[in-house]
Amino acid sequence: MERQELNELKKKLENLSYILKLRNSLIPEFRHMPLFQNGSAIIVVNENGEILLQERGDRNLWGLPGGLQELGETFEQVALRELQEETGLVAFADDLELVKVVSGESRKNSYPNGDQVYNNTVLFCVKKYHGDLNGEYAELVDNNDGNFILQKETKTVKFFGLDNLPENLMDIDLIESYRNYATSKQ
Repeated sequence: MERQELNELKKKLENLSYILKLRNSLIPEFRHMPLFQNGSAIIVVNENGEILLQERGDRNLWGLPGGLQELGETFEQVALRELQEETGLVAFADDLELVKVVSGESRKNSYPNGDQVYNNTVLFCVKKYHGDLNGEYAELVDNNDGNFILQKETKTVKFFGLDNLPENLMDIDLIESYRNYATSKQ
């Protein structure tokens, strides 16, 4: 790779998340191979015992707020950052309850661009939060052609009862872990 091409690549990768930088540093034949991703998800519980779900902008699925760990972040910081970015809500680390660390085959995921991952997810729940629900945050995503686009991460956010969840649901394993956790706390 020539110096000019290398400098152009460095400039392009400058504002990308850690995982996108990692993927795009691989040769094209390996860009979509399964990678481990560490991150957090958060179950927000309202006063009616309902949980908050987001309808994702990259596919027609509902899931929990959450995302990937950036270099240097704690899992609590990831959960709180993602909560604010994806829902507009703010919570504090002292109010987070650790539900479970979930990993393995149930956390295997494929993205619309072909990327495959195994997520190692630290699941938290929170009942104390403030702010107004919105899904206005957008992030850079891989367009699978060497270019990146700014894409709204959340279509909408809404609270659901555990007995009335949408059919087009991802994160079923995390929600089941929360059910077990909540039952054991009663």
